[in-house]
Formats: sequence, C-alpha cells, structure tokens
Amino acid sequence: MAMTLSDDMVQMVVRRLRAIADESRVRLLAHLKAGPANVTSLSRELKLAQASVSKHLAVLRDAGLVDVERIGTQARYFIADESVFQLCQIVCDGVARHLQQQGQVLKKLRHDVFVS
Repeated sequence: MAMTLSDDMVQMVVRRLRAIADESRVRLLAHLKAGPANVTSLSRELKLAQASVSKHLAVLRDAGLVDVERIGTQARYFIADESVFQLCQIVCDGVARHLQQQGQVLKKLRHDVFVS
C-alpha cells in the first residue's frame, strides 16, 4: 500500500533531508551526540568559523534536529530528535553495501581481464 503524504509533510521531509545533506552539519550532529555544546567549542573542534557553525546550527534547528538551551548568556545546542542517528546509520549501511557490491564487481572485472 502506498503511503500518502500531504504537501506540507513532503516539504518538511525534504527540509530535514536537506539539513543533513551537508558534511559540516553531519559532523555537528556527530559532535552533539556526545552531549550539548556551545558554538565556540563546536567551532574549535570542527575547525570552522563561529559564523558558519551558527548558520549550520540554525538549519539543523529549523529542521527540528537540534535545539538550544539558554543559560545566562550561554547558548548550548543539543540533539532534539535522536532518530536522526537511525537515519544516518541506514544511509551508512547502504553506502557500505554499495561499496561492497562495487568491490565485488571490480574484483570480477579484474578476474575476467586477467583470466581471459
């Protein structure tokens, strides 16, 4: 049975997928998995400009993947939806399978070239 999605839901799904379709944002998510962090520490750890980290965090926040907790003048970002890691694992597993299949095809091609 086909799944029916409203136009609004499709837009939200696409926004979330776009949010994680960036190397810096995936790295930010991986760092935040260990626990909340502020822009300064994330910037230092990822070797990115603070403005860039803030921009990426805003995209992730807009997609509902991270949120912010304000403590005095500090803003600490944290994972708001842990299911993002399940999605990342599914993608990683798919990449691993794809690479394994490519390796098997390459191995067969090499074998065929040298055996022929």
